[in-house]
This record gives sequence, C-alpha cells and structure tokens, in this order.
Amino acid sequence: MSKVYTGIQIGNYSVKLTQVTDDKIDKISVTPLPENLVKDGRILSIDAISELIKGIVKDNQIKCKNAAVVLSSDVSFARRTTMPYMPIEQLKINLPYEFHDYIQNEKESYNYDYAVIGKFENEKSEVESLDLLIAAARNDILDEYTGMLKKAGLKFKLAIPEPLTYRNLLRTYQKNNENHPDEYCIVDLGHAATRMHMFNGTIYDTTRVIEYGGAALDALIADYMDVDIHLASNYKISNMYDVQSLDVCHDLYNRIAVELLRALNFYHYNNPESTLNDIYFCGGLVKIKPLMEIIQSTLDANIHNVAELIPGYDAEKYDSEKSEAEIATAAIAITLQ
Repeated sequence: MSKVYTGIQIGNYSVKLTQVTDDKIDKISVTPLPENLVKDGRILSIDAISELIKGIVKDNQIKCKNAAVVLSSDVSFARRTTMPYMPIEQLKINLPYEFHDYIQNEKESYNYDYAVIGKFENEKSEVESLDLLIAAARNDILDEYTGMLKKAGLKFKLAIPEPLTYRNLLRTYQKNNENHPDEYCIVDLGHAATRMHMFNGTIYDTTRVIEYGGAALDALIADYMDVDIHLASNYKISNMYDVQSLDVCHDLYNRIAVELLRALNFYHYNNPESTLNDIYFCGGLVKIKPLMEIIQSTLDANIHNVAELIPGYDAEKYDSEKSEAEIATAAIAITLQ
C-alpha cells in the first residue's frame, strides 16, 4: 500500500494543500496569501504561514500528518545531466559542481540528491557514464519548512523541486492508460512566469522559462486602468470576464503564445528525434479562455488541460470553471510520490 501524504505548495500568492488516497483526490484547498508573507519563494513569516496552514488543515478536515512539500524554482534546482561512472561516495562529492551555473560560493549551504535514469556502456559492456536526475535545495529552506510544519501540526517527510513532481502524474497516468503519448510538455501558466517542463516518457528532461505570466497581465491592466497594480489584480480576479475582453490583454496573450511556439521549435531543433506533440496546461491563467484559444490556434500541437492527467478525471463530469486541480497540480502530483 502506498504512503499517503498531504501535498503542500506555498507560492508567492497562495497556499495549496491536497490529499490523494488510492489514486483518488480527497482534498484540494487553494488559499490566497496576505501580502508580504512570501517573496520569491522565501517565507517571510514562519509563524503566520504555520497558523494559516493549521487553519486550512482544520477547516478541510485533513487527517494525514505526513507532509510532502513542493519546492519552487526560486529556492531549488533540478536538472538532467550525464556524469562519468564513479563510486557513490565520489558521485556525492561531485554533485555540487553540476550546479555551477546556479550555485557559486555557497555549495555547502545546499542539500543534494540524485536518481539514476540510465547507464551508458562501452563495447566491453563496461559502464562508462550515468544518465542522472539531480536536485539541490537550500538547507535553511528545508529547516524552515520543518519548523513551520511542526508548528502547524504536520510532519515534514519529503521535499521535491516542482518540475520533478509532475513525473508522478505521468507515471500514474501511464499505468492507468495503455494509449498515452511518448513525450509530454507540462506548461505552468503561473503568476511570475510561464514554465514549460519537457518529459521523455515519465523522465524529466528540461524546463524552459518564458518571462510572461499573471504579473505581466496585472501590470497591463493597472496601466490601462491607471490604478495601483494591487487594485488591478483584485479587479482581474473579481471581474475576470470584463478584463479578458481588453485588447491590451490580447496583445499579451499573443506574446505568450508566440514564445511558447518558439520554445517548442527550439526544443525540436535540439532534439530532432523528438515526437513531442502533447502539451498539458496548468496554472492560474488556464481559466482565461481567450488566452487558451490563442494558444490553441498558434501551436501546431495537441492542447490538453492538465486535469486529464490527474487520477479520477472524467471528461463528462469535469467542470474547469469550478475546479482547482489546474492550480494545485504540483501539490496533487507530489502526493503520488
């Protein structure tokens, strides 16, 4: 029997809590965050967030105390790499140097982990190199989560960088569906940016970042309405359909769609044998119909809602307007670890 976790993802603007039992979603909660509690993935008030989570757990009658935490790209790194074959002890010593593009002078401040994806052998059947997924997260961030969740009445059991959580969804989906794509792209239309996570089967490959997201939409609306950006954000949420009709928003939608197309073309150029053609969308902007319509018309690909990958999905019953599954996708995925 698989372990049951409460999935937790703390973003800059909301907290997502989920619980999945036997491949069935029991609980999903997406709670907006007050301002100045989280910035760039860093929790600014441990006490406030722990009290908030404690209240969410109580209000949603979440019984599972074992917490699985989604680490944002602001405080963790994940990548696929190839390293020469070496003993485990030496491999662990060399892992930090594989993150030299991201981590400069604070290598000892991070916790590192890896998974072996494959092995490359020579003509003598001797292993020469390893295909690896590697991850790094700041030790102080992990310590913060441990203390914060303890105050909230939960136990910190595991933490995974966001891109690597989605492979849990793909594994579960492929286990339950004989007819499935060979490759996937999961696009998170988030607030700070749009992130494209590429997978070869269930194996994570790479992430492309597009510097347009909900924050860019808020800024456009604020400028158009000549109001404070926080008021624009509130207006966007409470009057979504009015805002969607603004021409200035459609300009942004087109830019997002074109950047997605460029990123896909670049990926295919670097991977000429790739058959990637199935794109699954999650994130807060998924509910903006004009954006999704423009993306659909721009990309020569099969466009899906990420809910199709989530256990228990029923196309006839699924109501995307009411569902929070697209927003809490990573928090759902990590519970399937």
